[in-house]
Amino acid sequence: MTRTLPSGRMGQLLAVAMTALVPAAVIAGVVVPLVEWHGERTMALAQRTTLAHRMEELAAALPELRQQEAAAGASRAGEPALLGGDSDSTAGAALQVRLEAMFTQAGIRLNSVETLPGEAAGAYRRIRLRIAFHAPWPALLGVLRDMHVATPALLVDELQVQLALHRIGTVPGSFDVSCTVFSFRSGPSQAAVQ
Repeated sequence: MTRTLPSGRMGQLLAVAMTALVPAAVIAGVVVPLVEWHGERTMALAQRTTLAHRMEELAAALPELRQQEAAAGASRAGEPALLGGDSDSTAGAALQVRLEAMFTQAGIRLNSVETLPGEAAGAYRRIRLRIAFHAPWPALLGVLRDMHVATPALLVDELQVQLALHRIGTVPGSFDVSCTVFSFRSGPSQAAVQ
């Protein structure tokens, strides 16, 4: 049985379809991937150009930032960055007095203060207090902000915040908070003490 190609109108339609199929295959297989690759490369180039401009802006701002840092350092030159005291207990007492004053100013009463043992931290000693208190949300944020900017530097660790249980005198929306607050004093490392 011999097959023959269609002729007439049907043959013409088949010829046109096959002629259109070859360029469509070339477009789908070659041109579209090339256009997508070009688009990706153009986007990557735009991102790199934006990054380069941003880095140039930052590099140009560096001298001014260094001047601001020097001016800020000069204004803080008289403020101590470390706790005073010749021993961990003296420094811990100073830290406790500092915290109590800060919390009193914020209108918060400390429920408990536990002095934790000092720890060696290189050429410094880490002085730590475990505190617990009850505060409404705005006061809590205010006292955390005050600790963040305090001098000497105060750091907060192991922060636990829970919605306060309903008690007599409890303000709705208040929280029970406990955390470890620490700062540093100059002193020998533990190896030097032994």
